[in-house]
Amino acid sequence: MPRHKTLVDIGQRIMKRFQLLKLEVEEDFVIYAVHLLARDSRRGLLKSDLNKPTACALNSFVDMVVDSYVSPTDCTMVNAKMAWVMKKGLTIDLQYVKNQYEEKFHQELEILIKDILQYPETCSKVQLDQLFAKMQVFIVACYHLGCPKNHVLLKLTAQALNSVIGRSDLQNYVLKKKYHRLEYLQRLAATVGGIVIYNNDGPDGDRDNVRSVINDLEMAQKNTEAAFAASMEKADGVRNICQAALEELVTIDSKEEMISYKVPLEHMDRLNQFSLTYCMLHRCLTTLNSNYQTTAYLIEVELKRYNCVVAKINETLAMRTAIESELIFPHFVYIAQVWGNLNNYLHHIVELNKLREQLEALVVDDLVTLAEATVAELQALHKRIKTAKVVTFEERMNAVKGLKTDGNFCNLAQADIKEFCGLFMTMTNGLLMPAKAVRKLCSNVDISFGFRNPQFARFAELRFEPFIAAFRNVVFNSANLTLLFKIDDQLIAQELQDLIVEPPKQIDAGNQTEMVVTNDLSPSNWINVTWNVWDYHRETIKLANMRNHQTHDSQTKISYGTRNAQNQTYNTRQHN
Repeated sequence: MPRHKTLVDIGQRIMKRFQLLKLEVEEDFVIYAVHLLARDSRRGLLKSDLNKPTACALNSFVDMVVDSYVSPTDCTMVNAKMAWVMKKGLTIDLQYVKNQYEEKFHQELEILIKDILQYPETCSKVQLDQLFAKMQVFIVACYHLGCPKNHVLLKLTAQALNSVIGRSDLQNYVLKKKYHRLEYLQRLAATVGGIVIYNNDGPDGDRDNVRSVINDLEMAQKNTEAAFAASMEKADGVRNICQAALEELVTIDSKEEMISYKVPLEHMDRLNQFSLTYCMLHRCLTTLNSNYQTTAYLIEVELKRYNCVVAKINETLAMRTAIESELIFPHFVYIAQVWGNLNNYLHHIVELNKLREQLEALVVDDLVTLAEATVAELQALHKRIKTAKVVTFEERMNAVKGLKTDGNFCNLAQADIKEFCGLFMTMTNGLLMPAKAVRKLCSNVDISFGFRNPQFARFAELRFEPFIAAFRNVVFNSANLTLLFKIDDQLIAQELQDLIVEPPKQIDAGNQTEMVVTNDLSPSNWINVTWNVWDYHRETIKLANMRNHQTHDSQTKISYGTRNAQNQTYNTRQHN
């Protein structure tokens, strides 16, 4: 694969340049960006023969990649960085966050657990006091009740622990086996943790010393919703400004099949870059916000469970003065479990906010200033140019016919392309315009296309084949559009695979001596070599069960020809 080898060499050269600049860049990202940008019709290597590349073309491409990475206002590289953050952002998944935090937390508690389990069976009073104190710290840390150094919190935990396990019980605890001690310690922590949580529930709780995850969640949700709303509103506003300006600069007549514009399309593409970046940002934020909304729903459900079990405990305590532990302790354990789930949801919200902040840091405020300046520049240029250029749809589709791509049309089925007008995108070589109508042009593939109006959709239906060919060339040869529509992985998946090593045409045949089994213990032979009498009993029971499952219905006997076997006669063989 010469193409693959050339791109690998380019990636290595770029990594060396980054090392000279003392920049820490992921090598996987460099490989990903090189394969993606090489396909771009404006900035890539489509006009070069990668089987025999020229040094000038490779040097200019390497310089372009390095300069665009260093520049914070290069829209294409910003889009690639945002896509990389979303690909590597495993913390977007709630279950992944839960597993990671629990694994890290168990590693931190492992030393404390070993310290608790090390006490011998013959413990002195001082040792039992130390064990009791370490149990308090373990319970506070295990359920995130607050700072383990807070003496007021430790005192509240000691009171709850005394109500569950006394001095004699603590002496019996050290007499248990270690694996029984660990199991009992976990159940004890859940019960005592639930008691501390319940005692500090409501307005009368000690909020200065005991942490309330419910209050933390309320504040986190409020701040997260406000942050997402502000970021998405800003991104939506900038892209609307850019797309409104492009709509003024380009006129499309679907009846006459003509497109007219004064400002060259290459100049309008500079403005389209900002529109693409803020569309990309808006889509990434929408994905994060969707995951946040799912977690918010789970929080709502978990809070209902929490309030339900608190009400059940209140009802139980109100009816009796002395309550058996088997009746009330399971409710405290359940509260501790719900408390742990709420902590996991809080961790997930924190991780989603970290991803949001990474995305916002990539899209710097200077991009807004540059976008507004570009809009003013193009509008002034539009006023100065008196004569508009008018071209037909056929000419615009022929303009992109020369582009080559190995992108499959079916890849578009997984892309969300219905948000933008496909005809406008095709005729202007990638300019974005919001769609107002959605159509499925192909009955064989479930792909929904967006169009500015029904007339645009009608033209695409009548000229389906040339429209799809041109649309395919425009999308697959634009790094920005492949990133926006999330088809970048499918497009470069084949080239990102390792180099295929062809097997040799001739292989030396090797001879291997057969292994002789001297004592075959397979199920078919094991009864002959067993030394256990119970194996014979099991084999006998097995054969008896098989005998009991024998069928006696007449259909089976007729099928095998044995129903009237006693009346059948057979002709003997005639001997000459």
